[in-house]
Amino acid sequence: MNPRFGVPTAYGTLRRVLVHRPGRELAVVTDATLSEFNFARPVDRPRFLAEYDAMLDCFTRNAVETLRLTDVLSDDSAALAYLGRRPNMTYTRDLATVFRSGAVLMSPHLTGRRGDEEILGRAFERLGVPLLGRIEQPGFLEGGGVTMIGDDTVVASLCDRANESGTAQLRELVLGGEARFFLEVPLPPGHIHIDGIFMVLDRDLAVIHEPPFRDRPCWLYEAGAGAPREVMFLDFLDDRAIRRVGIDKEERDRGHLNLVVVERSRRAVGFAEARRLGEALEELGWIIEGFPSGELFVGRGGAHCMTCPLLVD
Repeated sequence: MNPRFGVPTAYGTLRRVLVHRPGRELAVVTDATLSEFNFARPVDRPRFLAEYDAMLDCFTRNAVETLRLTDVLSDDSAALAYLGRRPNMTYTRDLATVFRSGAVLMSPHLTGRRGDEEILGRAFERLGVPLLGRIEQPGFLEGGGVTMIGDDTVVASLCDRANESGTAQLRELVLGGEARFFLEVPLPPGHIHIDGIFMVLDRDLAVIHEPPFRDRPCWLYEAGAGAPREVMFLDFLDDRAIRRVGIDKEERDRGHLNLVVVERSRRAVGFAEARRLGEALEELGWIIEGFPSGELFVGRGGAHCMTCPLLVD
């Protein structure tokens, strides 16, 4: 029987993903609610949706099954009504992380997102994805702050949207089961998630904005071991022989490393505007499928933020 879920790495071929194409809830974003929902300004809805659909087309062309929340929950009237009031539901990545054996529901820090993770919980139940657990308050953690390095290390960042209680809860859920190692990475104030400055593309390749990682020690936990050991993030990458493609601050601020691997070691989806990075990756043998993001990035997210992977091989 073909598996319907399971995400053992951040860089395998993407087979199945959970998304939410926004609708009337975009009108909830007004000048008065920008900080609540973390949008730069109210959106031009037709243009936002056109760019969103262009992103979905990139996944479809690459044989990725895109499951829409509104389809999965089509007979759940309460869930559909909720979706119509919550503009950040589009950013499904932050609400849950799927591992090999099941999913962990996150605990969003932004007040305009709290409770949104329960909708993904309903979808997982319909899709047969078991829950490994959930991050409970006073813990905060969002999926953009979680990734994997290789197939044995879960990474969680301490950042503006996550605290020690949140990362500790995730560690208890995954260490020794979903991963051998757990790396806790502190980021400087002003950084929302690690996926804004670090993106794994392959077993031995990552895109990175290095300055935030240079000065702060990280904690590396190993299943079955005692106390964690202190490591520097860039040294850890060197020890794993991970090549790094750098981006500058301007590229970081424009979300240029917001990429999703759709074919292992070969192809990814991201912003068409990230031309310099795209050319650098093409020199390494990659094909970058681009979509326009001039309006889409008003919501401060891209393809990575707007996708919750369900099945990767």
